[in-house]
Amino acid sequence: MLKRVLFALAAMLFVANVSFAGLTTYELVGSVPSKDHESVVNNVKSVLSKDFKVVATANPAADKKLTVLVLENKAFFDAVDKTGKYAFFAVPLRVGVQQDGNVNKIMFTNPYYVACAFGKGKSKLLNAANKVKKLLEADLSKVANLKADKKEFGYSTDEDEIGDWQMMGQSLYTMSRLGSKKFKSIDEAVKAVNASLAKKTNGWTKIYEVKLAKAVVIGVSNTDFEKEAFQIGGYDHLCAFPIEIVIMDKGGVSAWALPEMYRMSLYFMDAGMGAFSAHMSMPGEIDSSLNGLLK
Repeated sequence: MLKRVLFALAAMLFVANVSFAGLTTYELVGSVPSKDHESVVNNVKSVLSKDFKVVATANPAADKKLTVLVLENKAFFDAVDKTGKYAFFAVPLRVGVQQDGNVNKIMFTNPYYVACAFGKGKSKLLNAANKVKKLLEADLSKVANLKADKKEFGYSTDEDEIGDWQMMGQSLYTMSRLGSKKFKSIDEAVKAVNASLAKKTNGWTKIYEVKLAKAVVIGVSNTDFEKEAFQIGGYDHLCAFPIEIVIMDKGGVSAWALPEMYRMSLYFMDAGMGAFSAHMSMPGEIDSSLNGLLK
């Protein structure tokens, strides 16, 4: 009962603070008419190859009609590395291809939105994020047979609001250590996380690993949680995944994850509080499940 009351209070705060300043979570580039989802995905990879490296390909919720490409861009990753700390959660650049009947919608997570959330006031990071957003728009506009239909969607906010975002007392600044162990080195921590993921502990699997100068970011997937998340926000939120684990030295080397109530609000808040309250136990379940990777 107490949880429901707290959630209702959070909902009222959310409604009171809604902003429509034009900074949104995602951007739809357009669509490609085709029954062959894989060929569209391959074409997307091809046009991105000039400015990006495809680090991994994932199918959230194990749905072959949903594909997420995790990308690397050196200039952007260098800016993240120089910013450090919370900015490491901005590392995954995600492009999604969603097949809906005979149409494949192409979209991406707005890197500027993410950079504002994880690096408020860090001008070098924000400038790099804005540049990489323009590269994504330019490259994806070259996808074969693309019917351009640019649309910014997701939660509508501004730089200050998303940079100070909280949900039920959880925020970027209350990030969670996975397990209680502190490691001697980043390599040792990476080895422990990878060993747990290789066993598919609690249903988690590894999607990608990005090594930076000061941290390692590991993207993870859990089919059951992804399926439930899409019940909240729909399949056009596929670029919310994979989930990030950051291994860094923060008062000792440990593996860290964002509190899921906070993370889900960043990527799914436009779904509305009614959708969230129907799945109110999910964020806590994800937190507990991720924490179990290193128990």
